[in-house]
Amino acid sequence: MIGIDPGKAAKMIGKLVLAGVRFCDTAGRTIDDRQYFGRVLRINADEGLVIASGVDGGENHLPPDLDPYTRAEPGDYRLRSMDLTVTDPDYLCTWHVHPQECGGVDES
Repeated sequence: MIGIDPGKAAKMIGKLVLAGVRFCDTAGRTIDDRQYFGRVLRINADEGLVIASGVDGGENHLPPDLDPYTRAEPGDYRLRSMDLTVTDPDYLCTWHVHPQECGGVDES
């Protein structure tokens, strides 16, 4: 299991995260792209990074590895999948999800 840096986790609570998740088939072709944004509610090894959706307030779970979460530059970020613009998020991350036989989640 991935160790979670408690210092970074504590700094991320309440911050606005914008995440992109790309789902790929066994050949590596994109089959779905999803975008999520919301405030970080909690971070733990069992649930991952949990955000309150900026769309409906429901909980979205992202991987618990905090290394791919980088500080965002100020500005407007367009979420094509939702036709929304998020202004000044605190953190950005992108995940590529592959079928198990292709190695699972890639943190790129």
